[in-house]
Amino acid sequence: MPQHTPDHEHDHEQDSGGDDATVLPFRATRSATQDTWRVERIDTEPMTTQQYDLAVTTLATLITQWRNTQENTKEGHEKAA
Repeated sequence: MPQHTPDHEHDHEQDSGGDDATVLPFRATRSATQDTWRVERIDTEPMTTQQYDLAVTTLATLITQWRNTQENTKEGHEKAA
C-alpha cells in the first residue's frame, strides 16, 4: 500500500471553473449541444496518509468484486449455452 499521499499543487484558477470548465455529455444524443453537463469547479480536500491508503484499498476491493462478478456472469452464460 502507498505510504504517502501524492503531492498535488492546487491551481485555484482552474479549480474555480472559469471559461475553461469542461463540458461532458450526459448521454449520447443526436445533438452534441443538448443534454450536456458543465463542470463549474472541482472541489478537492487534502487527504491524510491513512485516508489515502483506505481509499486505494477500497477501490481495489471494488475492482476485484466487479471482476469476479463479470467472470461469474460469463461462466453462467457459457453453462447455459
